[in-house]
Amino acid sequence: MKKNKIGAFLACALLATGVSACSGATDPGAAPQASDKTITFVASPGYDNIVSLNALWEQLLAEHGYTFKTTQVDIAAGFAGIARGDLDGYIETWLPSTHGTYVDKYKDQLQITEKPFYDNDRLVLVAPKSVPENTISEVVNNAEKYGNKIVGIEAGSGEMKILPEVVKKYGATDKLKIIEGSTPATLAALKDAAAKGEPLIATLWEPHWAFASMPIKVIQDDLGAWPKPDQSHTVFSKKFAAKEPQVVKWMTNMKLTDDQFASLMSAVRETPDNPGAGAKKWLEDPENRKTADSWFS
Repeated sequence: MKKNKIGAFLACALLATGVSACSGATDPGAAPQASDKTITFVASPGYDNIVSLNALWEQLLAEHGYTFKTTQVDIAAGFAGIARGDLDGYIETWLPSTHGTYVDKYKDQLQITEKPFYDNDRLVLVAPKSVPENTISEVVNNAEKYGNKIVGIEAGSGEMKILPEVVKKYGATDKLKIIEGSTPATLAALKDAAAKGEPLIATLWEPHWAFASMPIKVIQDDLGAWPKPDQSHTVFSKKFAAKEPQVVKWMTNMKLTDDQFASLMSAVRETPDNPGAGAKKWLEDPENRKTADSWFS
């Protein structure tokens, strides 16, 4: 049974990566669903955009008789699980650059939405607004001021795989050491540095709620080292796509504007212990509801 396969996968991922796994909560008021109506997607730790989108589809699919769960694993293990058919999909895959390595590796086992649901995903370096440096070149020329380091996120993320090439293009491999970490830790460091007006250079991406919540700015890529903006696609296992073509069609119909995506993340952040409640509140807005309903037509 699928449940046993997922259990075996999680045990393997736990031993191989040391990352814990858990299932996303569903509406406690919802009626129990049959196991063949359960959908399990990857939940990357620390990514609020992924949390928000998963929470939205948890609410929407429940209205159509499905139980939408999430399994928290490292992104590399997640794509491997999708390729095997142990997991059903990943809600927001950045292509062609950020997650391109994973998609290329498993492309024969994956089904990818033909059109993106969002098309302005950017990888960036950020710093507190208080620092005078506005470009990566200026940061490199003042590397000591920034502790000769870039505070990074999860080592397995697409951004961290691309970042060394960005640093290399600026001739800064020996000047700026990339520190691997986690998204929550990086955000905490940014918040602290911004509050104290201290210099810090860190990895982030757009869209992100932090730009509306903290006095931080994008450090401009004056040499064009970062890839061009990515587009957001949903990836499914071919096994799941064959089993649930209707669900794949619904999710393929998804389309979000900048304002809709930002407001969804903001709503979910207001209920951190219950992302589904934030997504449900977002759907109470008539325009948002109209948009979401159009995906099921």
